Amino acid sequence: MQSDQASSIQFVTIYKAPQRGKGKKLLEKGFQLDDFPYNPPYFDGKCYFAGPNDKSIAEEFNQSYQEGILEVTIDREAYKQYFQSLEYCYDEQDGLRRVEVVIPQNLFPVLNQFSRVLKPR
Repeated sequence: MQSDQASSIQFVTIYKAPQRGKGKKLLEKGFQLDDFPYNPPYFDGKCYFAGPNDKSIAEEFNQSYQEGILEVTIDREAYKQYFQSLEYCYDEQDGLRRVEVVIPQNLFPVLNQFSRVLKPR
């Protein structure tokens, strides 16, 4: 097995298109309560990600925000324990179900333990 394949088995990557002006802050400081308040534009205080290993939803939002794509790489076991139950069907595109992961504020400290990379637009 090649190392890239082994890596993809051990880790899950989820993707976020940060709103304009927030990419660098999320990269450096992680996900903070004040960035996801209980009023618009994040009325529910949750952080929305494109699901595991499919950044197409984030790419769509990035067309508006133009801040890049924030990738969070999570240990597969931790993903199963904390985040997999937060997966929801976003829609279907080209016959494939696209998944979003909706992470509540109480899991931000767990989420912030994992590596983040902001990929340019």
